[in-house]
Amino acid sequence: MYQNLPSFLANTNYQNPSDELATVFQSAFATSQHCFTWLGERSERLSLFNSYMALRRRPSLSWLSVYPVDIETAGLDDPGRAIYVNPGGGIGHQCREFRQKFPDLPGRVVLQDLPHTIEEALETPGVENMAHDFFDEQPVKDAKFYFFRGVCHNHPDHKVKRLLERTRDAMRHDSILLLDEWVLPEVGVNSYAASMDLTMMAAFAGMERTETHWRELLDGVGLKLVKTYVYNPAVSGRMEKTSDGCQEVL
Repeated sequence: MYQNLPSFLANTNYQNPSDELATVFQSAFATSQHCFTWLGERSERLSLFNSYMALRRRPSLSWLSVYPVDIETAGLDDPGRAIYVNPGGGIGHQCREFRQKFPDLPGRVVLQDLPHTIEEALETPGVENMAHDFFDEQPVKDAKFYFFRGVCHNHPDHKVKRLLERTRDAMRHDSILLLDEWVLPEVGVNSYAASMDLTMMAAFAGMERTETHWRELLDGVGLKLVKTYVYNPAVSGRMEKTSDGCQEVL
């Protein structure tokens, strides 16, 4: 894919791509399909991708090491309410980790991803596996936590706004949206983060984002950044937002 990057950028006057169906990926693989659609039709490559993502999403530290889940869920006692929904959650490692850490927390834990990924999802006791596209209306309403990890960087701004709007519309007054994403500095980005940013641009017309950029996106859909919790100072952060327009970033 990177071999096609110089000519692609030259042909587009070195503008950041914003169309997910007109990126370096389509040029390199001679396809009109989105990268994830293309992967979904190639089971061997999809399995390799899912295995890579499972390993990448299992750092020595995670958001659960810094975020006060116990405080935010104190007093919740409705077993029929969704406590944790993970759209774009892959094969379910985050849901498994959450349920295992809080086995007695009442409420549903729901994994969501596209059908071809859900077919390979882990079967975890206490976790529901649901096929869902997060650009569509969110069917699980009023959850306590809506958790996205490493999802937004796969998409250009206008698509991220859409998934934020879909989630916002499903939230109630005490819901919290958690965005577990890298928060880049304004200057001095390290080489690993810069290479990931380049990969997101080439494959998806996506990008890694600074805190200023995150604030602009959230403000644009009527939400506000409240707080940042950093659990991996080298590259990562995470964001949390509430339905009343407040958001925190971890």
